[in-house]
Amino acid sequence: MNDRELIREIQRGKKEYLNTVAEKYYDDIYRFCCYQTGNCQDAGDLAQETFLHFIRSVEHYRYRNLKGYLLTIARNVCVDYFRSRKRRQEREEPWQEEIAGGEENAWKVRTHQEEILITVKQLTEQLPQMQREALILYYGYGFKYREIARMTETGISTVKSRIRQGTEKLKKSLI
Repeated sequence: MNDRELIREIQRGKKEYLNTVAEKYYDDIYRFCCYQTGNCQDAGDLAQETFLHFIRSVEHYRYRNLKGYLLTIARNVCVDYFRSRKRRQEREEPWQEEIAGGEENAWKVRTHQEEILITVKQLTEQLPQMQREALILYYGYGFKYREIARMTETGISTVKSRIRQGTEKLKKSLI
């Protein structure tokens, strides 16, 4: 069953197909959230939040590209995550930050995929958020400029510029 048929069935009341959508796209959404946050545990929470938002809005879904729609929701969830994290950090006292930092440095066993995500995060963290996001959507997921422009609510020329500038910055950092 293709995405359009799945959505039609869900909108007709067959909510069991929501699981099919989640199973089909969970890995892509999770990976996108990992790239955005650099934290696999937070990415799992954000991926779940993405699907909760989708479930709440599925009755109004009208896009042609379901994966793109889900990635747009994931992008917005990640933006909200960074905003709330920034507000939380601004409220914390310096001594609380030291304690939290100590917990993050605890010995962890990481999977190969987590190591790759951390490496990608380290390579792209010097890029502005908008360039990093455009690069992930373009190179990581293979979306076209027009699709990225729709997801990020910008113009096609802006997307092209972000990808070009981000690519140039990455090349310079690898030299």
